[in-house]
Amino acid sequence: MRKIVLLLSTIVVLSLVAVYLLVPKLLIIKGTQAVNQSAPSVIRGMMQTDKWWEWMPKETTLNMTSTMVATIQTELTLDEVKVPVEFSIIDDTSNNAIIGFETSMENTNWSPIARVQNYLFAKKIQGQLDLILSAAGNYYNTVKGVYGFEIQETNVQDSSLIALDQVLMDTPTLVQIYDMVAQLEQHIIAQNGKIKNDPMVNITRINKEEVYTQVAIPIEKDIQVKPPFTLKKMVLGKLLSVAVIGDAATVNSALIATKQYLGDKQKTSPAIPYVIYNTNRMKEQDAQKWKSTINYPVF
Repeated sequence: MRKIVLLLSTIVVLSLVAVYLLVPKLLIIKGTQAVNQSAPSVIRGMMQTDKWWEWMPKETTLNMTSTMVATIQTELTLDEVKVPVEFSIIDDTSNNAIIGFETSMENTNWSPIARVQNYLFAKKIQGQLDLILSAAGNYYNTVKGVYGFEIQETNVQDSSLIALDQVLMDTPTLVQIYDMVAQLEQHIIAQNGKIKNDPMVNITRINKEEVYTQVAIPIEKDIQVKPPFTLKKMVLGKLLSVAVIGDAATVNSALIATKQYLGDKQKTSPAIPYVIYNTNRMKEQDAQKWKSTINYPVF
């Protein structure tokens, strides 16, 4: 009996020693995931923390506390315990970024039971953060996740356009734009031309007092033109295309996002971008229903 007690005591001692040897005093919890987007674009996307709800797993509670350049300080709430976690975005290659997280737990408690409990809790935290990282990685691996819009690389479809240009004192009203559209349509009909697609609009502010406005309409084939109309020939090359539903502010946001995409992908534009008015804004009064297509020629 005495030998059995001695053997059990030895096993307990060895178990305690094993706990102290195998369970570290500092529990490091971290993870990384590569995404197929440039680091600047992922940083820009992740810093928009008001949009985290679009990808954050519902079974997790993670709140942002502060941001700095390419790091985001957060707080994970798990079992009523608040755990500070730092997320970071770094370059992998010019076309890829790495999203990572890291936190740690002190585990210096003398109680072996407490040390094991802390270790198991750390594993639970790891599981929650892995879930969050996977969701973030999947989201920011997409163009829409990073830029907010589905930006597609496609080809120019319309090679012949009839255009009308004006320099106005301020941003043109819809009445002014559709007056230009009407003039173009009348000229095309007068020249026995055939309209191919919806009107295309470019509005560019030159300075405080001048706004350059160009409206163009694609046609099936070239027709005779005279001032103030011009025939534009588009090279059937590449372009960035974005379908948008919403008002002028939404269209402007999509234009900004497309320009950011252009820079992130190190592409250049040989021509001005333009917005196709797929919805007649004069007939549809609800601006949130306006359909537009942004086209940005690129090399």
